[in-house]
Amino acid sequence: MWIMIKKLLVGVLVLTTTACTTLQHELKNYLNKPVVNYKSISVGKLAIDAIELNPTFNVQNKNAFPIPINEATYELYLNNDKVLDGTTNAIGTLPANQDKDVTLSLNLTQETLISLQHILLRDKQLNYRVKGNVNAMGLTLPFEKSDTLYVPDLKVVDMQVVNASFTKLDIMLKLEVTNTNNFNLPLENIHYSVSSNRNILFNGDLKDQNVAKGSNTIQLPLTIKPNTLFTNIFALLNNPVLPLHFEINTPLFNKSYDHSLNLSSFFFAKEKLNTFNL
Repeated sequence: MWIMIKKLLVGVLVLTTTACTTLQHELKNYLNKPVVNYKSISVGKLAIDAIELNPTFNVQNKNAFPIPINEATYELYLNNDKVLDGTTNAIGTLPANQDKDVTLSLNLTQETLISLQHILLRDKQLNYRVKGNVNAMGLTLPFEKSDTLYVPDLKVVDMQVVNASFTKLDIMLKLEVTNTNNFNLPLENIHYSVSSNRNILFNGDLKDQNVAKGSNTIQLPLTIKPNTLFTNIFALLNNPVLPLHFEINTPLFNKSYDHSLNLSSFFFAKEKLNTFNL
């Protein structure tokens, strides 16, 4: 009975004396030190002008009474260079014999983003490290996690003409994106364009694409107008091969793709029939 009463008294003191350093020091003798473990990381935002990383750590209270958890301090390193640090707001009270997830919001600055994108384009990967401390009852509870962010592998696996006329050519470009990270990548925008002999034929954007772990298929619809490139269908048939250059740009990776399209396969049969009827 006395042991239970003593634990109860300690719990009351913990909740009512958090501002008193002397009492906090004395109470450490009765506390089971909370444990902080890394849990996971996710990407909250992935855009040209903003990247947000969200590492999550779990704090466990192994005491029979609740304890107040103060703030957490943190630092983020990219390729061993510290790029940001900060302090969270007060985390709150952790109930007896329970745990709580603490998720950090790490927003990279514009200056960091420029450097980051250069590294990703060059090395196709980036080492990152998150470290810091959770502060509770005068105790410092360290946490740290190191890992690597990999640039997804992008391949153009198919290109199909889904509708063809002299005024409009509808094309579907099929991409295979392989994400080897252990988290999803929420691409805010995929910008793509097609040109021929440096003349832009089409610009498009695909919004809010969530690239899951593993293999993903993304389809890019685009339209070009042959009648803006050829004076008439006879001119097209005299020189039917149309060189196309595709550019695909995202916050994490870029891809170029060249393909020559023989337009006679779409128009020759129709033109031959018209000639016969004449």
